[in-house]
Amino acid sequence: MPERHTVTTRSSRATLIVMPTVRRSCTTRIPRQPSRAPNYDRKLVRRITLEDGTKLATLRDAANLFAERFATVKSWPLLEVAIGRLIVAAESSKRDTVKNATDSVERVLRTRRLP
Repeated sequence: MPERHTVTTRSSRATLIVMPTVRRSCTTRIPRQPSRAPNYDRKLVRRITLEDGTKLATLRDAANLFAERFATVKSWPLLEVAIGRLIVAAESSKRDTVKNATDSVERVLRTRRLP
């Protein structure tokens, strides 16, 4: 019968990352938050009218405007914050997140002198 050998290695971050986690079984329950689909049809706190007459009324309108007008912008922290707040507002059901997103959209547009 062959001998059994035990190999001991030093742990490192790389090996800890790839180590398997707790196995799920039919008796193991992992609590989850219910995932909601983002709702970009939520209305902004107030309508934003641009110089060309375009009106932004929903989160989707603001997101589409950002996608069209700022597609070539590589890095702009103010825009990144506004996009992040749009995403949070679409995923959340709280009115404060929509207000923060609306304020951020206005701040971006004011900086570019669009409204």
